[in-house]
Amino acid sequence: MMKKFIVLGITLLLPLSEALAAEIGLGVEGEAQFNPYKSYKTDYSLIPYLGYDNKIVYLDGTEAGVYLVNDDKNEFKARVWYLDVEFDPDNARQWAIRQLDTRHSTMMAGVSYQRITDIGAFRGEFSGDTLNTSNGMMATLAWAGQIVAEPVTIYPQAGVDWYSDKLARYYYGISERESAKSGLDAWSPNDAFAPWLAVAADWKVTDNLHFYLQPRITFLPSTIRHSPMVDDNVLADIESGLVWSF
Repeated sequence: MMKKFIVLGITLLLPLSEALAAEIGLGVEGEAQFNPYKSYKTDYSLIPYLGYDNKIVYLDGTEAGVYLVNDDKNEFKARVWYLDVEFDPDNARQWAIRQLDTRHSTMMAGVSYQRITDIGAFRGEFSGDTLNTSNGMMATLAWAGQIVAEPVTIYPQAGVDWYSDKLARYYYGISERESAKSGLDAWSPNDAFAPWLAVAADWKVTDNLHFYLQPRITFLPSTIRHSPMVDDNVLADIESGLVWSF
């Protein structure tokens, strides 16, 4: 299963890292995703990575786009990206949860604007489902800082995601048909805001080789947290990887 890939400092703070702006990157990424679904197994993945950025178009693993504005302070781009949220009932241990429908990941498309300031990078994004999976929309407001302690750079991050009602219902709702089959109560979430925190560490092993580690925790809103298919208050994941820049 494909997973979203983030090379630290490129996606959130690309204008601060001119040395990487026109380089090709090859590497590998591992991820552990601790899903909030009830009786659900932890999801592990390992995928290859390809990155390219020439300040006009870019490829960053499972995200690609074109820059509409790209200078030292502003970055406005149109983008497509992979939303790595899914539910496979075969991964659940509880019988009732195994009776629910599969929820598929999807490709999202939209725009992103980032402004670099003296106190960090501020970013806003808006995207919609392109594959008629949920027909939902998602928006993000986020801040990222930068702390340099060579050879390691730390990126503290904070933000809030907005899920439309269609997106929330697709991934966390239970239909009347599913309720009758599983015995779980039907559930129809509203649109919701989910705040999150993350911290990323980028270790410059050599001039070309970088190792990164990024844990992130998303705090689920009550309309999702109270779903009968959910038994946790948070969605947590840890990404790590090794990237060689040419």
